[in-house]
Amino acid sequence: MTAVEQFWAEHTVHDEPFVSADESLRYLEWRASFYPLFHELMGLWGDHSTDTVLDYGCGPGNDLVGFLVHGHARQAIGVDVSAKALEVARRRLDLHDVAGRWQLFRASDDDPAIPLETGSVDYIYSQGVLHHTSHPDAILAEFQRVLRPGGSASIMVYSRASLWWHLYVPWQRQLVDGIDADLPLEEAFRRSTDTEDCPVSRAYEPGDFVRMCADVGLRAEFLGGYFAGVELDTWNG
Repeated sequence: MTAVEQFWAEHTVHDEPFVSADESLRYLEWRASFYPLFHELMGLWGDHSTDTVLDYGCGPGNDLVGFLVHGHARQAIGVDVSAKALEVARRRLDLHDVAGRWQLFRASDDDPAIPLETGSVDYIYSQGVLHHTSHPDAILAEFQRVLRPGGSASIMVYSRASLWWHLYVPWQRQLVDGIDADLPLEEAFRRSTDTEDCPVSRAYEPGDFVRMCADVGLRAEFLGGYFAGVELDTWNG
């Protein structure tokens, strides 16, 4: 087990079980309010009634639920390195009337192969995942392989064209609060995002990530970024 797999096995996002389908859907509404423009930039959830959707790094199943319930996906496939997250996602999906329309697979951080046939996916969604992986370029190559010709994807990674990179970490944390003040920005950033122990957490220049996609045969476009609640709280007083 790599350090990445070990960390995410112990730090599953929102691993408390929901007690009802209504509670599960209300959480999605809360998340949308906490991350303004998140839905708009990530294209959630649209009409996927004829699509096989791959949610790479599905975690506890937030967007698997969204794609199945709101996007009416024909089939939704969740992939994650955390067995714990996949079990949480399994229990959550069981709350909804979506039986027979989803599958879950365990991924390996050390071996990026995705257990799906070439050209078998219509839409790939990966939100906040690749910047935490050991081999993001190899995962992008797998995306290109499993995506059908004419298919599309929405991929979110941490961006250096952001308030978090330019203001929150160097100004608020390092200068004002004195947190990690002696560290290079890249290391201070890593320690600021998903707890100080997160082994891998990168931020990309938009053009660099677009080129990474192009290198494996994916045509990409940078759409911009959305805010996190902590950014709004910091500068709204």
